[in-house]
Amino acid sequence: MIGLPKLSEVRARLIRSAGWLMARQAITIFNSLVLGILLARHLGPESFGVLNYAMSLAVMVMPLTTLGLRNLSLREYVTRPEHADRILGTVTSMRVIGTLAALVVIFIISTRFPIEHENIVLLCMLLGVALLFQAIDTIKEQFIALQNPRIFVIVEVWVMFAFSISKLLLVLLDSSVDTFILVAAGEIVAQGIATAVAYYMRTGKPPQLQVDRQLMRSYTRSALPLLLGSISTVIYLKVDILFLANMVGKEATGHYAVATRLSEAWYLLPSALALAAFPRMIELRSEAPGRWHSRMQEAMDTFAAFGTLVAFTSFFWAAPLISLLFGSEYLPAVALLQIQVWVGVVFATRQLIHKYLLAEGMYWGSALINLTGAFCNVGLNLVLIPRYGAEGAAWATLISYTLAPFLLAPMVPSLRPVAKMQIRSILWFRRVFTIFRHDRGDS
Repeated sequence: MIGLPKLSEVRARLIRSAGWLMARQAITIFNSLVLGILLARHLGPESFGVLNYAMSLAVMVMPLTTLGLRNLSLREYVTRPEHADRILGTVTSMRVIGTLAALVVIFIISTRFPIEHENIVLLCMLLGVALLFQAIDTIKEQFIALQNPRIFVIVEVWVMFAFSISKLLLVLLDSSVDTFILVAAGEIVAQGIATAVAYYMRTGKPPQLQVDRQLMRSYTRSALPLLLGSISTVIYLKVDILFLANMVGKEATGHYAVATRLSEAWYLLPSALALAAFPRMIELRSEAPGRWHSRMQEAMDTFAAFGTLVAFTSFFWAAPLISLLFGSEYLPAVALLQIQVWVGVVFATRQLIHKYLLAEGMYWGSALINLTGAFCNVGLNLVLIPRYGAEGAAWATLISYTLAPFLLAPMVPSLRPVAKMQIRSILWFRRVFTIFRHDRGDS
């Protein structure tokens, strides 16, 4: 009897590592969606808007707390494992500095563009201070590089589960939005401490931090385009919440947050598929450049087609879903969701565009696309929100996401191929009809 071929130890380790990371991502998104529904119902549109203002501000400064070093440190751990302590100490110290800068940004934004709520500046600053405990997160990247993230995933999920239970208890106790913001800060602190504890459980010693100034200078130069790209991405996703809170009010912000939460739920699929396919993309590029481009176009067409299906059918499912999950007081979010969900068509293709540019070594190309889109988004929000309110913010995100590569293509020749690929993918249905007519003509 011929047995099934056994996976090599390397491939088996890779599959186990990917499985743990994908499971963590899926659990996190499911947990966030369920808690979001419960909190939206409990707090109501106004208080839910306050909560999302504070959380969105924390997310917006997140790139400053990581400085674009996550992928860079992962590469370093893989290529220079003997210098793990120096990498850990250097990256951690840089992230502490970045987080201190983020605290300044939080203070400026929360004082200059506040939402109407007592103590909102203090609450946002407490969230910012909690982010200091995330600086040690680079420990996780060390073990992801070793393809052994199991202990960190388990600890992280248990902390998430414990705080989810506490939030449910607070709902039953009819707690205020201030309490939930404080608990969110506590969860960030707990996750940072749990990461250090998991490291000790795995290695039997506390983290060894050795700061190398030469490495710090090298990482600063390499990480700059990645940092700018990360900042631009969160501006895309969160600046509209801050503008709405300041220009329109808490209730509109709450409605918009519900629409955003639902429209972003399916982003996991293209993000995960693009990440999983990236190693194979690198191999294909070196093996068969012509095939690499055609396969990339096919993948973008598929992502765009699926996104179009989700967006088009939202005209049928958006209202019943929002009414069922969040209640009738959130029905104004239906129109917002039906606009925002079209962002997913472009978002899905953009995931592949950025992987394509990374494979080609065009780090600044990816950063330029994100920066151009972020500037467009800010400008459009300032113009459209005063006139159209929350719907203006939704249109601003959709337009800026779509236009960014096309605005850059005339000025940056190296970006023209990806702009053309995105146009073809958005117009995927025309290519399907052409193939269909061609097949009928042959018959």
